[in-house]
Amino acid sequence: MSGAGGIVDLFLPLNRAGPGDNESLRWALAIAGTAPDACVLDAGCGTGADLPALLAAVPQGRVVALDTAAPFVERVRTRFPGVEAHVSDMANPPGGPFDLIWSAGAVYQIGIAPALAAWAGHLKPGGRVAFSDLCWRVSDPPTPARALWASEGLALGDADELAAQVRAARWRVLGARWLGQGGWAAYYQPLEARLDAFAGDAALIAGFRAEIALWREYGHSYDYRLIVAEPG
Repeated sequence: MSGAGGIVDLFLPLNRAGPGDNESLRWALAIAGTAPDACVLDAGCGTGADLPALLAAVPQGRVVALDTAAPFVERVRTRFPGVEAHVSDMANPPGGPFDLIWSAGAVYQIGIAPALAAWAGHLKPGGRVAFSDLCWRVSDPPTPARALWASEGLALGDADELAAQVRAARWRVLGARWLGQGGWAAYYQPLEARLDAFAGDAALIAGFRAEIALWREYGHSYDYRLIVAEPG
């Protein structure tokens, strides 16, 4: 829902449109060996939560950002004039080739294998990809958690299954870790305050309140798994 009172309006004033934090991003940059003069892509940048850390990491380099939501991209252009921001599909990113493609929680939109296949052609020699995807942390996930994520069209696997998908795409995993609860709190706490004041779609509001309540009770059972990988 992109109209008035929809999901874009909900998130437009917020800094973060999904779970994440600077500490986990810095970890990914270190594992990827991103140099100060690197060219970096933020694929699925949302409102730009990760752009300050990316800009700080490549002071002599370039940062390109893309999202399919034009209002998000306009906000990024206003907030970060040094970033090359585009309304674009992440499967065909402009502005490359890149030393690093970073995608926080957005790769599910096209799938792991299609994303890696598409991105391989947009990397410089030695280039790497860092992304996060939602996974189960327990072997027997709680029924309410299964039901909620299934209702949102997400079929979660575990960390081993995610790594296997990367290897099946003929990529090599360089590092992997969990995001952790701090990254979820950094997302949900401002979002909850925004919901209290948001005069938008009632079903949308109810859905996010249910998601936040689920995290408070069952958040131990799932998390974003961060992967840093390279072709081959």
